[in-house]
Amino acid sequence: MSRRRFFAPFALVLLVLALSPPAEALDPGKRLYVPAGSVDAAGLIGPPPKLGSPAFHEQMAIVLWLQKTRTPAQTAFVEKTLDTKRFAPLISEELFDVDGIELKKTIDDAISEVRDDYDALKAVYDLPRPFQVNDAIKPVGEARPVASYPSGHAIRAIVYARLLAEVFPGKKDALMDLAIRIGYGRVIAGVHYPDDIVSGQKLGQAYADVIVEQPAFKDAVKRIGKN
Repeated sequence: MSRRRFFAPFALVLLVLALSPPAEALDPGKRLYVPAGSVDAAGLIGPPPKLGSPAFHEQMAIVLWLQKTRTPAQTAFVEKTLDTKRFAPLISEELFDVDGIELKKTIDDAISEVRDDYDALKAVYDLPRPFQVNDAIKPVGEARPVASYPSGHAIRAIVYARLLAEVFPGKKDALMDLAIRIGYGRVIAGVHYPDDIVSGQKLGQAYADVIVEQPAFKDAVKRIGKN
C-alpha cells in the first residue's frame, strides 16, 4: 500500500472520530455497562503501599530511575492523549466497515461508567502523585494533582482495547499491546507509581469482563457492525 493510500483513509478515520457527537450524560441511576457492585474494585487490588514505607520508597526509586533514563521517543509517546483516536492507527482500514459514530458513542458511554466507578475508589486511597511527593520528579504529559492509585489511564487503556477488540477481533493483540504500553508509560512520565499501573490494568480487565457481557453492549456491537 502506498503512503498516499494509507494516509488518506487514516485522516478520514480521525475526522470521523473527532466529529462524532460527544456522548450524552447518562442518567446516574441507569448504568448500562457497569452495573453498581458488579466489580469489587477494592477487593481486587487492595490498598497501595503506605507513604514512607519501604515498599513505597521502592516504587519511588523506579519512577526516579525511569525519569533519568527516558528517551525523547518515550516522552513523545506518553504525551499523547488517551481516547478512542489513540487506537485509530491500528483499526484505520477496518473502521470503514463499521458504524464509527456508534462505536465511539458506545465506548465513550462505557468508559464514563468505568471512570465514575474508579474515581470513587481513588478518593478512598487518596495517594498523592509522585511529583507531589518528590520535587525531583519532573512529569510530562497529563499531570493532574489528583489521587494516584489506581491509575485511571491504565484502567481505561485496557477497557478501550478490550472493547475495540470485540469489534475488531483480528486486532486484539495489537490493541492490548498498545494499552499495556500506555499504562506503563504513565510511570515513565512521572505521574504514577508501578503499583498504580499493575492494579489499574487488573481493574481494567475486570471492568471489561463485565462490560462485554452486558446486553446493552452486545446489542451495540451488532449495530456497530451493520454499517
